[in-house]
Amino acid sequence: MRSRQRATPRISGASLQTRGVRFQLAIILFVVVCTPICARAAEPEHLKIELMADTGAVVPGEPFWLGVQFKPEPGWHIYWTNPGDSGEPPKFKWELPAGFRAEPVQWPAPTRLGSGTVIDFGYDGPVLLPIEVHPPAAFPLGSRLKFQATLTWLVCRDVCVPGKGDVVIFLPVQRTALAPDPESHKAFQAARARLPKPAPRAWDATATSEKDAFVVTIQGASASPGMLFFPLDADEIDNAAPQKISKYPGGVRLELKKSEQLLKTPAVLRGVMETGTGKAYEIEAPVDRARNE
Repeated sequence: MRSRQRATPRISGASLQTRGVRFQLAIILFVVVCTPICARAAEPEHLKIELMADTGAVVPGEPFWLGVQFKPEPGWHIYWTNPGDSGEPPKFKWELPAGFRAEPVQWPAPTRLGSGTVIDFGYDGPVLLPIEVHPPAAFPLGSRLKFQATLTWLVCRDVCVPGKGDVVIFLPVQRTALAPDPESHKAFQAARARLPKPAPRAWDATATSEKDAFVVTIQGASASPGMLFFPLDADEIDNAAPQKISKYPGGVRLELKKSEQLLKTPAVLRGVMETGTGKAYEIEAPVDRARNE
C-alpha cells in the first residue's frame, strides 16, 4: 500500500530566518510505503524515518507505545523541543482510530550542537520520540487498526532541509499483547534510557533573577563534571554562554547568563539537568527577583 506523494516547496534562505540564522532549503519528495508490521518513509534526503510500536498487538483498555524514529546521516541532526538558537523541532499530527487517545510526545535528553555564538539543542544520531496511546475499553477483537502520523521536520548540517510526510503502522487487536519486533523494542529501550526523569525528592530547586543572570540553586544535588542545563523555554538564557556550576552548601549552584531576547522574567525556570553521569532530570525552579535586577 502506498500513500500519495507529498512534496515540500522550495524555500529560499532569505525567506526563512530563525532568530537571525539563515537556512538554505531544498525540495524533498516524501513517499510512505506500508508493510504489515510498520510503514517506513521512503528515504528523505539525509534522514530515515520509521513509525514503530512497542507491542505486536493492541489489547482493549491497555495502554501501549508508539514512536517515530529519526536516523540522520552522519554530520546531520534534528532538533529538540526547544531547538536553541536556530532550527525547528519535528511536529506531529496523529490520526488514531476512533476512541483512542495519545499523550504528548516525549523528548529524550538532547545534546549541544554548533559552536561559537550559535548553539542548538538536538540529536545528531538515531533517536526515537515515543508517545503513550490509550485505547478504549472495548472494540472488535480480530480487527486490524491503522495508526498514522503526519510529520514535518528540519534536518541540518551546513544547510537545512525541511520535510513533510506520513508514516503508518497497522496493528492487530487481540485479547493479549504480542511481543514487539526486537529491533523496535531495542529502540524504545534506548529512548527510555535517555528520557529525563522527575527530579529526585531530595532536590529542591529555586532560582534568583539578577541583573544579567539567573542563579539556580539545587539543594540535595551534587556537582559533577559535565553538568549542563537545557532550558525548555526559548529566549530565556544565553545558550552559547558558559554555565558556571559550583558547589553550594548542601547542593549545587548554577549561574546562567540571560538571553538578550528575554523580554520578561519567567515565574518558573524550566529545563532538563544533565548530570554528567548519564542521567537527566526535569527541573522547575521558581524564580525570585533580586533587588539589583
